[in-house]
Amino acid sequence: MKKTLSAILCLAVLGCMHSAVFAAELLDVKPVVAGNTVSIEISADIAMTYTYYKVPGQARAVVDIAEADPEKVEPLIVVNKGAVSSISVDKAQISGIVVSRLIFNLVSETDITVSASPDRKLLTVTFGGSAAAAAKTEPKPLPVPEPVAKVEPPVPAPVAPPAATDKADDPLGLDEPDAKAAAPVAKTTASVASEIPLAAAPIVTRVPKLEPVVPVMAAPSKPSALSIKEIASGATYIEIRANQAIADYKSAIIAGPERLVIDIAGAKIQQKAKSVSINKFGITKARIGVSPKNIRIVIDSGKTAFPKHTITSTEDGLRINFK
Repeated sequence: MKKTLSAILCLAVLGCMHSAVFAAELLDVKPVVAGNTVSIEISADIAMTYTYYKVPGQARAVVDIAEADPEKVEPLIVVNKGAVSSISVDKAQISGIVVSRLIFNLVSETDITVSASPDRKLLTVTFGGSAAAAAKTEPKPLPVPEPVAKVEPPVPAPVAPPAATDKADDPLGLDEPDAKAAAPVAKTTASVASEIPLAAAPIVTRVPKLEPVVPVMAAPSKPSALSIKEIASGATYIEIRANQAIADYKSAIIAGPERLVIDIAGAKIQQKAKSVSINKFGITKARIGVSPKNIRIVIDSGKTAFPKHTITSTEDGLRINFK
């Protein structure tokens, strides 16, 4: 009887501890902008136990908060202010302990500092680093002086010498020379100059440039924007339904715990719910995050390893088939 009572008391204590552990929730992750800098405020309903570090060789930093559920926080927060580009919020496991993991995607590698309020229900994440390199202005090129056209003086055309008398017509010199022709005529400099022909300026004929004739074509109609309507599940599949086929997407399996991430570029979302319960094929739910560049859909698994699956394109979206 005593052993049975002891076992019941142990189970009750463990149940209370379990409910206390998982009662902790992240309430908000909020960017605070001040001038050209930004800090991130993380709030929870209990005192937080946390650690933080930089990812070596990458422009990323991580803050892990032990035994806290991030369900109420958006999985992707777009910042694009100061040193922070965006923040990914998800669950992870460290030595069997469930943590809320915040991954800060930075513009460049920089230092990270986390400070806590006296009751540790509010954490403030700040970022350091010099932005002098970004503020440097490029040197302006020196102005190149325009070339000065060199004017060449006109070259007078050469004067042809007078033709000599052909001796073959009068080989003995019997013909008397014409008196007028024999008397040399003195010419003034002015008369000589007037007889020198001026070099005629070359005549440039401009040929009009022929432009190719391009036929005028009607502008193609602009395709409608890709829009995600809903996430639904069938007997053996989960469907991401859209207003057209989805051609541009990326998918990956992320560990800790394993889950499927699908990024759809340039899409918008019509569905208001940010989380859809599945509870089939070892899948618990699908979560939706929104950023200016893409829609991120996270498929959470209740198993250690993500179930085997294939992704196929349909006429109006994507289908995730489970074997």
